[in-house]
Amino acid sequence: MARENGGHSLHPAVRIALVALLMAGCQTPESSFEGPGHSDETRALEKQLQAEAVALGAMQGAAGIAASFDRSGVGNLVAMGAGRAARDALMIRAHKQMEAQMAKDNAAFLRQYGITEDEDEAAVETLPPRRRRLFRGR
Repeated sequence: MARENGGHSLHPAVRIALVALLMAGCQTPESSFEGPGHSDETRALEKQLQAEAVALGAMQGAAGIAASFDRSGVGNLVAMGAGRAARDALMIRAHKQMEAQMAKDNAAFLRQYGITEDEDEAAVETLPPRRRRLFRGR
């Protein structure tokens, strides 16, 4: 006895959501923090933050698929607002964590080469104003 949806027991939307989750899990981007200037902790934090972003994206996709079955459209509005808030919170938290980790790496670099904070600041002052702002992160 054949089923109406092609012999599969899962609803088509559920199958699409599962494929999207599987594809999201297969993505392995390269690290932006390769080389001796960055610690293993920085690379681990980057991987963790990327995994959280992939999980959030997959969750938003699944919620969007589920909300698309609401004919009134209210489900999409709720999913969109909640997804945006979750994404913004993730971005803010990730930015703070990565800034703190980069400060640790910078301090370790300065210690490794025996550079004091005053010497570091003096070197920055020799840069043109635009480069100075970029170096200081302003």
